[in-house]
Amino acid sequence: MKKLMRLLFGRHSRAATVIAGLGVLAVLWLLPPSDEDLYAGFPKVQDWPARLSSHILKNPGFSVGYSERWAGPLWVAYRARRLDEHQGVGRLDHFLVDRRTLRRISSDDFRNSGYDRGHLAPNYAMARLYGADAQRASFSMSNISPQLPRLNQLLWQRLEEAELDLIAPEQGTLWVLMGPIYSAQPQYLNGAAAVPEAYWRIWLKEQAGGPQLLAFLIPQDVCGDEAPEQFLVTVDRIEAMSGLDLFSALDDQLEARLESEIRSQDWPLQRLEGRPARYAERFGPC
Repeated sequence: MKKLMRLLFGRHSRAATVIAGLGVLAVLWLLPPSDEDLYAGFPKVQDWPARLSSHILKNPGFSVGYSERWAGPLWVAYRARRLDEHQGVGRLDHFLVDRRTLRRISSDDFRNSGYDRGHLAPNYAMARLYGADAQRASFSMSNISPQLPRLNQLLWQRLEEAELDLIAPEQGTLWVLMGPIYSAQPQYLNGAAAVPEAYWRIWLKEQAGGPQLLAFLIPQDVCGDEAPEQFLVTVDRIEAMSGLDLFSALDDQLEARLESEIRSQDWPLQRLEGRPARYAERFGPC
């Protein structure tokens, strides 16, 4: 036994080095850093196998909870605020493999799939709010998820623009949290990234009476011109479908109330209905 212990844990043992390295990796993988982009704590993956295959990626301007199982994000979080100036923002012309992930999904995995390379943390918001490094990070494939064109370029894009142009200017700071819903047996693009069946998006603002939430759950097969109000759901429903525990650092009673109600009257949804999507001219009738 002593010989075995020396073999495994001796000063010059290769096994000891491997074990120590795995221990450090486990700490970095499972224990998240502090993060100003999230309100009331990190989303917690409820299922242990799913938790062990996920880790947190911190980027300039936004954070990602990434799943190696699905080869895609579980959630993305950032803060939006009022823009003092309106100026043009150039767009990068290529996507980046994220070397922090094991699966190393590339832009080519989406080629000829019928799905867009959908940003979760938006290129426009990251560039305008946090600068060139954040914009470049938004083109990392760990921030990209397969979205059908009418979702990505119409309805999803309308919500992104509303955050900067309409909601945040009235609130000061708007916390945005979003992610995909994966089925138990999803389709995979070229054997690589899993295709979600829907996406969720949550807005959170602070008011004098406490935080207020608004949550959307949007299927892939939208026409894109729908009123966002028809996709409102409770956070409880998103948690049940995603397997995540959201806003867990809130007081339990406050969390239970916020996550079980839909208070659309606290948000200017009527003003969202008439806002055309930037890329609407690309599409005909649904």
